[in-house]
Amino acid sequence: MQLADLQNRVRIALTTTIVNEWSLLSLAAGTSRPSERAVAFHLGWYLRPMVEETWDIDCEYNRSGMHLEESVRLVDDEGRRIPDLIVHHRGKLGPEHNLLLLELATDRADVDVDKAAAGDFGRARALQARFGYQYAAVLDLRIGAAGAVQPVTPHWQWAEHDGGPVDAGDVYEPDVLAEIIGRAEKSLPR
Repeated sequence: MQLADLQNRVRIALTTTIVNEWSLLSLAAGTSRPSERAVAFHLGWYLRPMVEETWDIDCEYNRSGMHLEESVRLVDDEGRRIPDLIVHHRGKLGPEHNLLLLELATDRADVDVDKAAAGDFGRARALQARFGYQYAAVLDLRIGAAGAVQPVTPHWQWAEHDGGPVDAGDVYEPDVLAEIIGRAEKSLPR
């Protein structure tokens, strides 16, 4: 699968997640931001029909197809890190069996967004190299980011297995994001 095709599929799944799960993402719906695990589940749920049925989609998957290795994880300064969402063939190794490793961020309103994203991207790239994922991505939803026009302003950064970092930027153009959030806000019960 080509990068642009995969990005479009993830974008469609994210759009559906924002619209259908706005009560999870909206700060008006609670006192804190949603967990990455909760959002990853819904994103994976909506990504499922976007990819071929031969691929498995797992959230916080902690098993490895490698003998003598107990899990897909990386131990860094923050401890063990398990990918938030992966698209793969369970129990198999190599780029032909590992399509996407996605790190998700939801709670970045009070930190240096660029510094935190660089750390997430470094971890995603390390896991990508170790387990041979064709693509690695960091998706930062930037929920409640200071100075943002919209309550959710998704930003992503992608890397190819062989080519390294290839794309970073906003997931949506501002007018498209405004339309999506307008649809999402209308979906909330009154």
